[in-house]
Amino acid sequence: MYYNTTIRPELYRLERRRLRLVRGIFGSLIAVVVLLISFVVFDLGFLFFLFIAPIVFYGLSLYSRIGKFREAFKPAIFTLLMEFLNDAPNYRSLTYDPKHPIGQDRFERSGLFRPTPDHYHAEDYIKGLVGEMAFEMGEAYVREISAASNRLEVVFSGLFVHAVFSEPTTGQIAVWPRRNIRRLKRAVDAYVSANGKNVDHEIMNPGFREEFAVYSKDNVHVAGILTPPMQDALLAFARNQEQDIFFAVHNQDLFIGVAHDYDMLEPKFFKSNLSFSLIRKFYTDITLMLGVISDFDQTH
Repeated sequence: MYYNTTIRPELYRLERRRLRLVRGIFGSLIAVVVLLISFVVFDLGFLFFLFIAPIVFYGLSLYSRIGKFREAFKPAIFTLLMEFLNDAPNYRSLTYDPKHPIGQDRFERSGLFRPTPDHYHAEDYIKGLVGEMAFEMGEAYVREISAASNRLEVVFSGLFVHAVFSEPTTGQIAVWPRRNIRRLKRAVDAYVSANGKNVDHEIMNPGFREEFAVYSKDNVHVAGILTPPMQDALLAFARNQEQDIFFAVHNQDLFIGVAHDYDMLEPKFFKSNLSFSLIRKFYTDITLMLGVISDFDQTH
């Protein structure tokens, strides 16, 4: 109902704006072709320089309007979705900022990846409260120079979350997807070199041990931080995802990374964005993540 009454009208308005731009592009291309043919047929080459300036100006104007359309799309839809989620009983003060990044210091503090990556970019910042836990999340795109090829390779691309436990917590743990532990060797080695060690033997949940590799620092008792209900919540979340999931606790800080290879709600230009499935996909990604934060808030 909310989609039909609130989001779809906004999508329809944006769709009309997109179609005007598309028609402008094709119209200008046809005009350019007609002019070029006229110059050749009627030998009007001397007039070419009279027309080239307005054609270039119009082309640049269209390019600028396309950029503004892309910049306007996400904030318009994100804002409406945040308003909808703010009405849910367990969510409060959810806000969105398309330009503000989730800080690189949060990313490095997690210990899930090597510090000081060669390239870090973040956008689509969301913050708010889930239960009593304050959180922030955003898209992060991180690359490092490969040790094998000396080229930049993707270390992480996806949604990265930082939340703060409402109660005092002491200790550090890191959880990596076991299926890709070899690819993550450099990050794991960096964690181990900073007084970390593997503690899979402390995990009593066989499904969790099969899905994740668990490390801790300073002889922390893992079950005191990663409680059985938290393990169940994280395992259930992982089984609903096809992508890699990373998780860490650094005292009161909780970090979650969900890798994916697409930009959330990135609008198409030569194809309609008037799609319920497009909005539902994004809504599902966000609510799944907020649900995990909520589980940690309730079970910690």
